Amino acid sequence: MYPLIITFYLSFIGIIVMVLMKRHEVKSGKVTVVSRLGQGSDQFFHRIFSLVKEGASYVNKHSFIAIAQVAAFHVLLPIRKIYVELKHRALSNPHSRKVVDAVRGRGEITPHSASFYLRRIGDK
Repeated sequence: MYPLIITFYLSFIGIIVMVLMKRHEVKSGKVTVVSRLGQGSDQFFHRIFSLVKEGASYVNKHSFIAIAQVAAFHVLLPIRKIYVELKHRALSNPHSRKVVDAVRGRGEITPHSASFYLRRIGDK
């Protein structure tokens, strides 16, 4: 618990120091050491953001729908395979098969069943 609290306060102090350094930099107009160190990474991130922006410009309503369909296909196909496997396992077990048939309305109807409707269906 204490390391978490210490980490929070150190991060909070770091954020305050960065804001104060930036304020001093803006007021004085002099570039600080931290800003000079970060100038090399500015170009790198600028290229990454421009590539993301260019890629996002290709997405419109039709391409978004196509991307969503492809993503749904790749998500639902494995789920369907799992469902088919579970169904196969359930139907291979005699007790589960009897339950599944009863749910589907294909269960065994005995003459002394409680429902007149079920007896009528069983006669057909």
